[in-house]
Amino acid sequence: MSGESLLSGYNTHRVSDRQMMLASIGARDVEALFAAIPKALRLSRPLDLPEPLPEWELSRHMQALAAKNATTRTHNSFLGGGAYDHYIPAVVDAIVSRGEFLTSYTPYQPEISQGLLQALFEYQTALSAITGLPVVNGSCYDGATALADAAWCTCLISGTQAEGGIVLSEGVWPHWREVVNSYMGGRGVGIQALPLDKKSGRIDVKALDAALAKHKSAGFLFQTPNSVGVFEDVKAIADICAKHGVTSVCAFNPLAAGIVTPPGLQGVDIVVCDGQPLGIPLSAGGPSLGVFATRREYRKYVPGRLIGKVTDINGNLAYALVYEDREQHVARERATSNICSNQALNALRAVIYLASLGEGGLSKIAALNARKAHYLAEKLSSIGVEQAFDGAFFNEFVVVLSKPVAPILKTLQENKIFGGIDYSGALGLKHALLISVTETKTRADMDAFAHGLKKTLA
Repeated sequence: MSGESLLSGYNTHRVSDRQMMLASIGARDVEALFAAIPKALRLSRPLDLPEPLPEWELSRHMQALAAKNATTRTHNSFLGGGAYDHYIPAVVDAIVSRGEFLTSYTPYQPEISQGLLQALFEYQTALSAITGLPVVNGSCYDGATALADAAWCTCLISGTQAEGGIVLSEGVWPHWREVVNSYMGGRGVGIQALPLDKKSGRIDVKALDAALAKHKSAGFLFQTPNSVGVFEDVKAIADICAKHGVTSVCAFNPLAAGIVTPPGLQGVDIVVCDGQPLGIPLSAGGPSLGVFATRREYRKYVPGRLIGKVTDINGNLAYALVYEDREQHVARERATSNICSNQALNALRAVIYLASLGEGGLSKIAALNARKAHYLAEKLSSIGVEQAFDGAFFNEFVVVLSKPVAPILKTLQENKIFGGIDYSGALGLKHALLISVTETKTRADMDAFAHGLKKTLA
């Protein structure tokens, strides 16, 4: 066997292959390809890397490195705060991994994209039921960006950026509020903060009424369950917003639709969600899925694209991208939406997940989340760890501890328990801990957490 036929490391090109490619582009050697880069900026020595390994040995090495990580698979996790450890049925990965769905290319050519377009149409239909609103877009990037887009939509709907800007509830996730601030700050839209009631952990509807009467605001943005886990009085909030002519925007945990009335059916104008609870893995923080739903009369303000049913020239039913007038590829510099490579694959995961559960399954999963969270809250109360707020909650809640939270979480983690999120300082609380419970937690898991917390506090 000649030397040219031997593979060099992981490079399958022979010397003759490289020479043929260089000759085709008129370069004398590989070095000539980098001639445009100043020599001072180029590395003149080999990379400081170990020698290459055989594939089986490299695989074992990478597995050993991965085994050092602490994950929700190695630890008993009670982390939440907007990203949750839910069980994902095997059918989700099985279907979404098919080659027909894995392309990230936007289906601008419907004649070759009917399968994907129909799947996304089904996604819009399913999320319409969950949000309680008829118009759902083909997805945003995540819940935070969907909320920020909704904030701008309230300004477009009002016809002005409004002297009072928008009002934003303190009960929205802190990192979501930062994204809204970034989007609105660059557009010159002012933001008024509305604090939560210190006892219930909910919005004080009288304070909201007064704030909207005082500020000529375009929109009011709130979340339910909110950032301390408490359900808001959605109907009362929507009614107050309508009274003042203010567009209401609700950020909603889509899983909660299994046990509560969707916000859109309670009068909310725009509903956004982070779709992570719907069959999307944690994946060290992303990617996720942004859901955006609204009324028919606000369709022209919706960011991104919509998939609709159409009839072709032969009268056959088909699917196509419709209503893209806000997109940059149509409106160019006049575009108010710049969602391009959206989260279509995760939207597909969400609709497969929902289809695998069905309406009854969604209700059962939501009820399991709520029951298990309430069991743990009662268990912690029995050892003297009380909740910070008395408002009704879904699958996460805040407790107040007698000692600083950070060292307690560190000790719990050493015992393979992720005890939650340090919420100290939130709403003026000194030693606060946000705890999340999902259907994946057994009674033994929760009892072990309560025992570990009691031992650590003692």
